[in-house]
Parts: sequence; C-alpha cells; structure tokens
Amino acid sequence: MTVINFIIAFIGFSYDVLLSNLIGAEAMGLFQMSMSVLMIFMIITTAGVPMAVSQLVAQENSKNHKENVYQILKFSIILNFILSIVLSFILVCLSNPISEKIFKNRNMLQSIYFLVPIIIIISINSVIRGYYYGLKKVGVASVSEIINNVSRFLIVLGFLHYSYPVELEFGVLVAICGISIGEFFGLIWLILAYKRQNKKSSYPCYIQLNSIDILNQIIKIAGPLTITGLINVFLGFVNKILIPNKLMDLGYSNSEAYATLGRITGMAMSLIFMPFVITSALVINIVPSLSEQMVLKNYRNMKADILFAIKITLIISIPLSILYRLFSEPLAVFLYNDKKVGEYLRILSYSTVFMALQHTFSGILQGLNKHTAITINRLIGMSIQLLLVYFLVGNPKFGINGFFIGFYLRIFVIFLLDLVTLRSIVKFRFRHIN
Repeated sequence: MTVINFIIAFIGFSYDVLLSNLIGAEAMGLFQMSMSVLMIFMIITTAGVPMAVSQLVAQENSKNHKENVYQILKFSIILNFILSIVLSFILVCLSNPISEKIFKNRNMLQSIYFLVPIIIIISINSVIRGYYYGLKKVGVASVSEIINNVSRFLIVLGFLHYSYPVELEFGVLVAICGISIGEFFGLIWLILAYKRQNKKSSYPCYIQLNSIDILNQIIKIAGPLTITGLINVFLGFVNKILIPNKLMDLGYSNSEAYATLGRITGMAMSLIFMPFVITSALVINIVPSLSEQMVLKNYRNMKADILFAIKITLIISIPLSILYRLFSEPLAVFLYNDKKVGEYLRILSYSTVFMALQHTFSGILQGLNKHTAITINRLIGMSIQLLLVYFLVGNPKFGINGFFIGFYLRIFVIFLLDLVTLRSIVKFRFRHIN
C-alpha cells in the first residue's frame, strides 16, 4: 500500500503543482476556500462512518461472520447516501450567503453548486473503501485512488492547458469539477470490484446483526470521530476566513490576501504533507489491525505494531524536514516558480515531523478505541491556533507570522496530548537509539 500511496502522492502532488501554475495563486486560494466549505458539509459522512465500517468489518471478519460484514456495508452505504442528500440540500439553500458573505464574490455561486455531486460520490466511495480496508484488501481501494487521481490529472489539466489562460472563477470551477470526475471513475472501479468478489463468494442467509445493532455500533465509533472532524474542519474554515480578512485589515488587497493563503495552504502545505504518503498507509492498516488484535487479546503484537508505526514515521519525516529546511527556495522556484512559497516552506519545514507523528498517533488511538481522547486533544489544539490567528495576524508586529505561531503551537500541543494518552493506555519503552 505504501508503494501505491507513493504513486498516488506523486500524481496528486504533480496535479497540485501544475494546477497552481495554470490557474494562479489567487485561484488556488479560492479553491482552498471551496474545499473548506466542502469539508464542512462532507465531514459527517467521511470522518467517522468509514472508520467505523473498517473497524466493524475487521472485527466481524476476524470472527468469520461473513453475513454481518455484508450487512454492515449495505447499511452504511444507505446511511451515507441519505445523509449526503440532506447535506447537499442544506448546501444549496445556503449557497447565496456563502458566495456573498464568505467568498465576497457572487460569481462563485456556480462553483458552490458543483460541490453537491462531490458530497454524494465521496460519501459512498469512503464507505466502500472502509469496507475493503477492514477486510485488509487494500489493493482494491488503492487502485480506485489511482484511477481517481489519473483521470482527474488527465482530464482537468488537459482541459485547462487547452483553454489557457482561464479567468479566475472559471479556473476554480474546473478544479472543483475535477474532484467529481476523479471520484466518479474511482466509484466505477469499486462497484466492478465488488461485483467480481460476490461472484466468487457467497454469504449465509441468516443475519446476526440487524440495522439497529449496526447503527448503534457505528454511532459509538463514528460519533467522536465525526465531532473531531467537524471541529477540525470548522476551525480550519474559520482560520481560512480570518487569515485573508486580517491581512486585508493590514493593507493587503483582496487578491494579495487570497494569494498568500493559496501559497501557504495550497502550495507549501502540499510538501509538508508528503510524509502522509507513508503515515496514511500505516493508519489505514493499523486501525483495523489493532481493533482485531484487541478482540483476540494479542497485546504483545499491539505494542510491536505501535512501535513499528512510530519508527517508520520518524524515518520518513525527519529527512524530509531537513530537506525542506535546506532547499526550501530551490524547491519552490523549481515547482512553483515563486520565491515567496520558499519562504513559507522554510518556516513550515520544522512542522513536518510533528504533523506526521500526529497523524500516526491519531490512527493508533483510533485502533485502541480512544476516539473521545482524539476529539478532546484536537479541540484544544485547534482552539489555541484559532485564538492566536485572531489576535496576531491582524497585528502589524506579526502579520502572517501570527498564523505560523498558532500553527506550531497547535501541532505541538496535540502531539504532546496524544503521546500522554497513548502512554497511559499502552506501557512501552521506546529505545531512542533504536
């Protein structure tokens, strides 16, 4: 899965670089704002439910309850489809206030409408991928991700290249449509893969878990994770509104403020998240694995898996952090032809290790069923960042540096809280030299 994630990350990162070159920094800033709006409406169906499906499928599959596995998948797809329809309706009703009050650009109204199919398709895709991760058939889910990224890369960038130069709002619209295009082709693959699987195996006719049982278990697991996701997305969304507005209070033009946001969140952050290629593979595998081992009471294997995940995370993130610190400007000029991105990348380079460890710890704690602790830790960290952004970014003494101060305090606090939580659950000695 790590090898496949490298392929996905390479395609995705290349897509982000080429997209930013074709539509510009300001359009990337608006695109990032659109993604924040999308995540607020999508987090309910994607934050907790897929992870709950993965854990429940892993637990039932370890007991060889194949019929329950099928019922969990079926119920979860129906649940997410209904939720996505409701959320899409709410988004459409709020489209005018969002375009006028948040984007301050009524021409963005059409782009908001195109977020609706994304909500529905991704909600269904996330459940089916969670099902395959629970079965440890990561190849099927990973291939769908590759198809998603390749189709988006070819169709969207090909169209933008042919239409270049494009107007600001049109560039954002095409980038948004690209998400639907990629997810649609990924969904086709998942449906075909599921049909092939069902031809080879059959489930018993009797059912041990009914819909109420499944719903209760999903709520138990997905509830805290969804709250965590909502908090993260909402506070992240507020941050992305505050940053441009505070910068404009300092004298930035609207274009300069959104370009700064695009350089940080759409360009520099793409490199900072590079270790997630590895940690995503670790998290997706370790959550159902730890859940299964808890059922089987294989505590020794649990400790070994946790230590292994931490080691791999450090092996990847520390060299990348050094690379970004030493070669920030050459990387920014080579990839984006923008020296300002290099300045932001140099500042953010130190966060690479903590971001990667935070992601891995999140997966470990999810596998140990400590969902509430994850929620509390991230609420504390994000609240600190939000307060600092509010008070510092608009201050002439700090400016955009206020964001970086808040960002670093957030990730460091979450890292420490996660580490304390983990050590309170699993007693292990980490040999630092090893």
